[in-house]
Amino acid sequence: MIINNLNNGSQTRELLANNIAFFRLEKGWTQEDLAEKLGTNSVYISNLENAKKNVRVDYIDKLTKVFGIKPEQLFIARKNIKNHRIDLQ
Repeated sequence: MIINNLNNGSQTRELLANNIAFFRLEKGWTQEDLAEKLGTNSVYISNLENAKKNVRVDYIDKLTKVFGIKPEQLFIARKNIKNHRIDLQ
C-alpha cells in the first residue's frame, strides 16, 4: 500500500528511512556496503535510516538504481525495521 496522506515531512522521512533499511537488509548489505555503492559514508546512511536527515532527491535516484527498484517502492508502508532486522513473521 502506497501512503497517500502523509501528515508531515517527518512521516515521509520515517517511511523512507524504514524502506532504505529494508532494502539494504534484504540485499544483506551493511551500512558501509551501501555507503560505498552510493559514494558516501556510513554515518550519512545511518542518519538516513534513523530519519535524522532528509533524503536528497538525487539520492532517491541513486538508491533505486543501487537497490534495483522503482522509486515508488521507497514510499510503500512496510512493517517497521527494528534493530536493523527484518521481521519475517
